[in-house]
Amino acid sequence: MRHHHARSSCARSAAAGQRAHGAVRGCRTSVHRVRGAHHPKTPTAHKTPAKAPRTKIASGHESSANESAAKIAQVLATPCQNTELTPEAGNLPLVRAAVLCLVNQERAQNGRNPLALSPSLEQAAEGHCTELVADDYFAHVSPSGETPVQRIDAAGYIPSPSDGYAIGENLAWGTLSLSTPKAIVAAWIASPGHLANILESQYTETGIGVTPAVPASLGEGEPGASYAQEFGVIIH
Repeated sequence: MRHHHARSSCARSAAAGQRAHGAVRGCRTSVHRVRGAHHPKTPTAHKTPAKAPRTKIASGHESSANESAAKIAQVLATPCQNTELTPEAGNLPLVRAAVLCLVNQERAQNGRNPLALSPSLEQAAEGHCTELVADDYFAHVSPSGETPVQRIDAAGYIPSPSDGYAIGENLAWGTLSLSTPKAIVAAWIASPGHLANILESQYTETGIGVTPAVPASLGEGEPGASYAQEFGVIIH
């Protein structure tokens, strides 16, 4: 048996101040492939000695829930650093870390597990950010027609055609005070489509790209930064 489901939704919103300019764009694409059917085995009966000692251990579900709660509590207890940095060549690792922290805090506040960094998703995000500026455009699909799925696949994130996956992408650019991690993540959170990506419970991994420049046709000559965040999960 094989089932295939795909969906895509994209949204765009803008944020503006007296001098600063910025915009965000978000897209979700998920594809699930399931082959065969799962048939659980009938449990085997066991006889327990009448005087056997009793004990109780956490079930797999309870253990997972406890682990999840601990991760969420740790995220909520850890303040985010460097959230108001203006991106520049020498501080991009700090900027990326600030974005991840802010996104994971938003997830934690809504009962979602934190996202782990994926090198291949980060490669896809960084490459797209660089291309946005170099080719002067702001969209999920490149002028050559490359889609987020193709970009992430080319980075090696999807192990094989037989694996299912779900991916999402948030984009943003901002100048001056709207180029900081705090301003960018706030703009994403304020947009329902982007927030849906941030809070999607099935996503487990992410990659963040930041380029300390904006597409020339959008920035009006002001200094700023472009951001891309990829979200993903592989479904074996």
